[in-house]
Amino acid sequence: MVTPFDDVYVFSTGHTYSTSSERAYATGDCPKCGAHQFVVVAVTGTQDAAWLRCLKCKLAVVANHGVTSPPQLPLRVPSGLPVDEGAVWNEIRECLGVGAFTASVMLCRKLLMHVAVAHGLPAKNAKDFAPTFAQCVDRLLAEGIVTKRMEPWIERIREVGNEANHEIAPVGKESALDVATFTQKLLELAYEMDDTMSKAQPAQ
Repeated sequence: MVTPFDDVYVFSTGHTYSTSSERAYATGDCPKCGAHQFVVVAVTGTQDAAWLRCLKCKLAVVANHGVTSPPQLPLRVPSGLPVDEGAVWNEIRECLGVGAFTASVMLCRKLLMHVAVAHGLPAKNAKDFAPTFAQCVDRLLAEGIVTKRMEPWIERIREVGNEANHEIAPVGKESALDVATFTQKLLELAYEMDDTMSKAQPAQ
């Protein structure tokens, strides 16, 4: 019978447990496939470090004091994202996963401006300058991607993004997750809704 240990080789120190032991399994979210159960290949006596393997996709994960590598990625990927937007959004999630909160906020601000350009805002003006954040917001409003009621969370992206761009003080986890969550909603409105509607159209 195939088991998760078939291709795993470990150095024995005399402390072992069987695959029938409760210690041999752990729960969590796999960073790769999203499955929820791991087999514990090895663990320290104090259980502050563990070497895990996903039971579904066989991804190897290391946990040190509750921090896993590779990290679990927060939030989700909206459907219908173009390749470039999808790549940047995944990079934002990776930054959040490893605690690079300032970098994630700066990328969120950049992504918002890119969405505005993708929806008709010129990338450069007559003086070869990129659009301002306010011009990007105006474009998103004009295109109906966001409404006046959504301006406060757009302002939140601007506010925290300005701090990340112009000040050395790092952005905290809560603020970064706020900005990323708002950015996810923007992507849903800009791309996912149209993608969902196109898939819902009856076959001709």
